[in-house]
Amino acid sequence: MKPLNRRLLIEIKKEATQQGVFFVPVEEKVQEFVIAKVVSCADDCSQDFSGKDIVIHSFGIENVEINGETYTFIGENHLICVE
Repeated sequence: MKPLNRRLLIEIKKEATQQGVFFVPVEEKVQEFVIAKVVSCADDCSQDFSGKDIVIHSFGIENVEINGETYTFIGENHLICVE
């Protein structure tokens, strides 16, 4: 799957949940930032982020299901930082 239009194909990294002292109902949890690994980049991205870990805004995530496979995309402009 090759992303187009300044998009990145990503895999969201699953982080282990940490137990804290406060109880927050699941429906109240809003994850603003997400850590992901870039699988591939559109040709018109400012640079090749393939294979790099990134931090992104969660609201820009686009999930596309094709033939039972789910692909996750993010626009390059939603990048916060690159590791």
